[in-house]
Amino acid sequence: MEPLNQNIEGLRTHALLVGMFLLEPKISAEASRWRSWLVHCLLKAARHYNEARDLILAQIAEGERSTAEMMKGRLLPILDFALAMEDCITSLDKVVVCINELEKKGAMSGGRVMVLEAERTTLKRLRNQQEHMHVQVAAGQTGEGPIYVTVADDDEGMRFRDLSMTFSALHRLIDAAYRDIAMLLPGHDTNSPPCQAGRPTLSMSAIVTEHQPGKPPRRVL
Repeated sequence: MEPLNQNIEGLRTHALLVGMFLLEPKISAEASRWRSWLVHCLLKAARHYNEARDLILAQIAEGERSTAEMMKGRLLPILDFALAMEDCITSLDKVVVCINELEKKGAMSGGRVMVLEAERTTLKRLRNQQEHMHVQVAAGQTGEGPIYVTVADDDEGMRFRDLSMTFSALHRLIDAAYRDIAMLLPGHDTNSPPCQAGRPTLSMSAIVTEHQPGKPPRRVL
């Protein structure tokens, strides 16, 4: 499962600063709101993707422990994989659907996401299966395959009922969405190194300069 090296955390920070401190006369209030929502959902998808990846890596590390350590108890972080990946699927599908509709209206360019038709279709099927699973379970229609998202047998992707998606396909969609959304915030460098996730921190400083006629500016504070 590839790491996400895109600076999605930095895009979120940039979007927050732009929304709070910059006047954008060419951007309507509505456009500013849905742009913020897109960044929010993309960030959720990315964080859940990273969480799912960390669980896989933790399970691999568990298998490398010594026999003596394992005798004290086995660790099974992979059992939480579905919790993270299902949220990633839901958040990313929201982003993809919104980009699709906004492009149809001419409100944004979603060219990178739109060309990934096979990936978008697979993602949509996975999300739809999640949304209707409770109805099928209640009706006794558990069917074949895992009843929640699991890592595929070849470790290259995920399975859910009779559906599957490779991690590389999921990664391509996140990358495409990141680059399409970043076009709405041209001040953000899409090639910048990834920032660490965490709570946003805002600090401010000010300089007071005194100006008098015929005299050079003098810093007061």
